[in-house]
Amino acid sequence: MIDPGHREALAAAHGTPCYVYDADRIAAQAETLRSFLPTAASPRLLYSFKANPLPSVAGELRRHGCEADLTSPGEIGAAVAAGFDLSRALYGGPGKGEEEYRTAIRAGIGQFSVESAVDLERLAAASRSEGTSVKALLRVNPHSPPKAKLAMSGVASQFGFEEDELRRDGREILRLAGGTLSVVGLHLYWGTQIAEPEALLASFEKTVEIAEELADGLGFPLDILNLGGGFAWPYAHEGNGPDLSPLREGLAALHARSGLAQRAQWWFESGRYLAGSSGTLLTRVMEVKRSKDERLFLILDTGIHHLGGMAGLGRIPRFSIDLLVPPARRGNETILVDVVGPLCTPLDCLGKKIEIPRVDPGDLLAIPNVGAYGATASVGAFLSRPAAVEILHRDGEAIAVHRLRAGHEAIL
Repeated sequence: MIDPGHREALAAAHGTPCYVYDADRIAAQAETLRSFLPTAASPRLLYSFKANPLPSVAGELRRHGCEADLTSPGEIGAAVAAGFDLSRALYGGPGKGEEEYRTAIRAGIGQFSVESAVDLERLAAASRSEGTSVKALLRVNPHSPPKAKLAMSGVASQFGFEEDELRRDGREILRLAGGTLSVVGLHLYWGTQIAEPEALLASFEKTVEIAEELADGLGFPLDILNLGGGFAWPYAHEGNGPDLSPLREGLAALHARSGLAQRAQWWFESGRYLAGSSGTLLTRVMEVKRSKDERLFLILDTGIHHLGGMAGLGRIPRFSIDLLVPPARRGNETILVDVVGPLCTPLDCLGKKIEIPRVDPGDLLAIPNVGAYGATASVGAFLSRPAAVEILHRDGEAIAVHRLRAGHEAIL
């Protein structure tokens, strides 16, 4: 968590609201997570750009051994700016057209995660059209969901082939590849915010079981096994994630007792765990306003356009937040506030009935653990207000300063 003195200095220099990302924290999270992975599996740790595509943040992760997990042409551009080797990147996600695949292939991406037979056919066509050999991982949607806050497998979903579909039609599906496209492995991503190491290990064990059965039954090489991630971290609250150190021994044991999967390179992916703890959103108090029934509204210069948490305009239940006040205010009597922003809608609310020490207009507040799913997961275009400044710092000294572009581009 950034020192209060550094908060004030960065806010004074660059204005508020601003996201500040701690480069040393990014490095520490990458080294910690990589230390849990089984060395015998020649593991790769992929950084999921959807969590935070800021090139300076992603570049820190690249320097500490992460590869790129990408899902859009914009993320390809961010990965190039961050210095990633795209030949080692993975590109995936549903709803990809042939032209998008061709764009990715031309950019140098060689590995793709495909979600369906239609996906595989389009990728094969793009590969032939570009005259470039690429590799595909079949993403699988298993039967049962994990113990996760947001399950992305084991439920009805746009993600992945159904297990039974591959068992029944797998050989016919594989014939859609061939030529310049080869299927070399499988990809399972169970869900996000899986807090218990035991639940993670159970998911990974099931991944190995499914992968070995399908690769053996369908007769394709299991060169790569992407076991996904789901490593938990708090969002907009103080604190650290769960102790994941049991993964070190558990993953090593899982690899040692595996069969066909022992010959594969094991890939893992993470966004939230790698980037979340690095980020703090700094914001100024604009007003503390009392309304009719004695409710207090804490009006900030930030809101859901900067910290939407993908809540959009009330489409997902809104989260609560922790607000860290200046040291000089910590001894004040507490007040109960609804925390709102400057947008012209009552939906611009970051939290209700939050208890904090009394603050005054002009005070600098901080929202912790928002380095992932912060700026670019928000409704940034709503009301056409400027994006928050984003600052990568080390010990309070700015290394890079950015602002996300907004507005309309004329195309006719």
